[in-house]
Amino acid sequence: MREVPPGAVAAHAQLIQQGFEELWVVEDLPYSGGISQMLAVLEATENVVVGHGIAPAPFRNPAALAMEWATLAELHPHRIAGGIGHGVPEWMAQIGQSVESPLTLLRETIEAVRLLLAGELVTADGRYVQLKEVALHFPPLQIPRVSAGVTGPKSLKLSGAVADGTILPSGKSPQDVQQARALINEGRAEAGRTDEHRLTVFTGFFCGDESTLPAPPPYAPSESWAAIGPNPEAVAEMLQALVAAGADSIVLVPYGTDSTEQLQLAATEIAPRLDR
Repeated sequence: MREVPPGAVAAHAQLIQQGFEELWVVEDLPYSGGISQMLAVLEATENVVVGHGIAPAPFRNPAALAMEWATLAELHPHRIAGGIGHGVPEWMAQIGQSVESPLTLLRETIEAVRLLLAGELVTADGRYVQLKEVALHFPPLQIPRVSAGVTGPKSLKLSGAVADGTILPSGKSPQDVQQARALINEGRAEAGRTDEHRLTVFTGFFCGDESTLPAPPPYAPSESWAAIGPNPEAVAEMLQALVAAGADSIVLVPYGTDSTEQLQLAATEIAPRLDR
């Protein structure tokens, strides 16, 4: 939803919600804020889970982020999913929020947010996160899942150790997903985690005549893997490969000039073909 103007977010979500279990908002500099988009989507839809993809740890104070997610979770129980990542280095530098150890910041932020959402009294004296006896006055009854939006090996292992899930950005092939799951599992084993860990994969896709497909959007890496095919069967086969590789959830990022048409096609013709 990054390219959707703020005034059109609710209508866009309402239009495409049928056929999907999750809708994810994008928080990229300098587009729309993630929390405000989430609220707009939640109020415009009924049953879908709405994800925050992805809150950059460098400019999201963990107490403030936990407060926002807790509020949304109370207003819309069972419908919130949170994502926290390093933030794009160039963007973080633009706003003066670069840090020497993004990995440490991510760990400290995720740990603090999860404890706060669980209703704990939190005191933290970390390298970046300092909290002194902070507890949410209104902790959510239904605690949102907190995922790490990461790609590097060390970050993936960290995600397995401290997060409830992992979000892989668009451009990851089935082989990438397998490797990510293996690293996540290493981190989980080292931390003694045996709970569920949900792997969400953002994936570019296009269904139709490839000669009509313009260049991928500027936020898609040049080496991106995407599910592109002439018909729903071909695209579904490529997406199924991600599921077989270990993806629990696939978030479709449409390529092409008419993203709404592509998403509606995915909901009616592609998603039903997936064996989930």
